[in-house]
Amino acid sequence: MCEANAYLYENGKEELYLENVDIMRPEEGKIYLRNFFGEQKVFEGEIKEISLLKHKIVLEKK
Repeated sequence: MCEANAYLYENGKEELYLENVDIMRPEEGKIYLRNFFGEQKVFEGEIKEISLLKHKIVLEKK
């Protein structure tokens, strides 16, 4: 499987935001995420880091 978990970076800590993300795309200044199970979220912020080896996406509020 090639899904990644998305985390919210806040106050020096990472908190799980959405598991098993398989689609991530920019939409009108926001980030749309959808996981393997069809759960969808729209995040208002930016991508801080993506680690393909660790299957990890780190998001940060603006």
